[in-house]
Amino acid sequence: MKFFSKWYLALPPVLKSSLKELIKKEQFSFANGGWCMHDEAATHYMGMIDQTTLGHQFLLKELGVVPKVGWQIDPFGHSATQGGLLTSSVGFDALYFGRIHYVDLQNRQAAAECEGLWTSAPDNSSVFWGLTGSYS
Repeated sequence: MKFFSKWYLALPPVLKSSLKELIKKEQFSFANGGWCMHDEAATHYMGMIDQTTLGHQFLLKELGVVPKVGWQIDPFGHSATQGGLLTSSVGFDALYFGRIHYVDLQNRQAAAECEGLWTSAPDNSSVFWGLTGSYS
């Protein structure tokens, strides 16, 4: 969202209005919506929460939207924080992963398990997850 915010805030009012109309018609949407793409494996949970909150606050204030889909483009591992706090708890209906380890991918493809429900603690809520991209 940081780069989007710089672009958006520099737009003339007529283009901001056009973008808002595209969003209203659901012809433009946001995935994840965090201020940056955090790593999951080596990041403290407060950093994950703070950057997600900052991006979502910007989108809500400027455009009146909250993302419904999460996307981890290159997380290098998946943490309990992502499953427990940064999926259904922030309003996501689904979470997609852009890359996983090639052995994990082979096993999931062989077992036809490239999507499912991620049930997390502490509230035992579930969110749909799936794989996207080249995976490797």
